[in-house]
Amino acid sequence: MPQFSATATGVALGLVVSPVSMGLYATYFLGPFGIVTGMIGLVSGMFHSAPGFHIVRFLGLVPPGIIEGVGHLYVETANALVWAVVYGVLGRIIDHVRRSRVAL
Repeated sequence: MPQFSATATGVALGLVVSPVSMGLYATYFLGPFGIVTGMIGLVSGMFHSAPGFHIVRFLGLVPPGIIEGVGHLYVETANALVWAVVYGVLGRIIDHVRRSRVAL
């Protein structure tokens, strides 16, 4: 078992979780088959999109009002950085717990 497998998995998940949430939400409009995945994407997107939005607004990278065009790229880049760190730290904690159990 690699030493930092959960850390790498957490960082990888954090880099893509926000765009994947938006993609799942888009399946809602495919008809009755996409309702469940669309609702999962809506809830996940509401949770995962907020940090990037607030960081970009605080830094002044997008003008006040509706975000459109390249502003979405700024928001998703900030989300990727935030969630890669958060999920990477969670993965690091999991790796540490796994290693401490093996050492016993």
